[in-house]
Amino acid sequence: MVILGSVTYIATLQNSPAEQLQKGGTPSALGHLSESAAATGRSRTTTTAQKNTTTSSALPVPDTSSGSGHGATQSVPLGDYAGESNPGGIAKFASATGTHPTFATDYLSKGYGWASMDSATNVKTWSDTPYRLALGIPILPATGTLALGASGAYNQYFTILAQSLVNDHEANAILRLGWEFNGHWFRWSVATASDAANFVAFWRQIVTTMRAVPGGQFKFLWNPNAPSPTTYTPTQAYPGDAYVDYVGTDVYDNFWGTPFIPAVSWRHQLIQQWGLDWLASFAAAHHKPIAIPEWSDEYRTDGHGLGDDPSFMDDMAAWFVSNKVAFANIWSYDSSATYRNNILDGTFPKTLAEFKVDFG
Repeated sequence: MVILGSVTYIATLQNSPAEQLQKGGTPSALGHLSESAAATGRSRTTTTAQKNTTTSSALPVPDTSSGSGHGATQSVPLGDYAGESNPGGIAKFASATGTHPTFATDYLSKGYGWASMDSATNVKTWSDTPYRLALGIPILPATGTLALGASGAYNQYFTILAQSLVNDHEANAILRLGWEFNGHWFRWSVATASDAANFVAFWRQIVTTMRAVPGGQFKFLWNPNAPSPTTYTPTQAYPGDAYVDYVGTDVYDNFWGTPFIPAVSWRHQLIQQWGLDWLASFAAAHHKPIAIPEWSDEYRTDGHGLGDDPSFMDDMAAWFVSNKVAFANIWSYDSSATYRNNILDGTFPKTLAEFKVDFG
């Protein structure tokens, strides 16, 4: 646990290269979806049973140590991403950390068109596991536009997808439609207010379509990316309470400001446009539970990850508890040598110890 006492620092936040290198699916970053997942296109069998289931700011730096430890977050359901279609990896993570994940993060193919997405080939891996799936849905899988989606042009594909999920015992999956839409690295990027209006209309088309499929009990998670500032407001990209079940954001321990120290970085995690302070306020205003489908400490070869930073782990744990987070899925996977986030890989010994204290 890192404690910074009464010294005050001034942090200068730069125009974030996180928008260029933030994990989210760019070829250079490899993203939060392995390209092996995008490449799958195998035939699938189906059944019918349902699974049980950019500015400069002066930032004051308070003492952010939470002292949350000793399993304080056991009241917060935990999940994990351990790689594509890898329930065994989650079981190993649970054993190594002394935790009990009940959720899993995975993604559908985003790079090979509608048929590849609809086949949902990796989902069947989860059908007979105890994990509830938080599933990234690439609403434009290397084809299409937000404007056409808003018109209902792609509804047929989401009918097929819903049927596939029901048949594969994932009728109660939590669906992250167009995750990290406020970043610029996916085809469904929402860059302008006009894009936001189309995104909202497209989201409503998808939700209405998928809810109409017999057997579906899907929940929908509206999921921006924390460190991606936009010219439009979050409200402009929000589909409306009738079409959203959870609100959340993706949070990684990286920073582009100075001084480059954990307390200043954490303060920025709270106050940035799509940050944790905004999320708590927005969720309360809309009476929606909060979900954090991706989060972790981070090592980056460009030097902008905080690395083995146990204070981030402790601060996140405390935030989860104080905001009654519905579930928090850690990213325990190394996307590449450039981005390392697996707290079991030897890069994060202090963080791993803190995770065991806070979540074990």
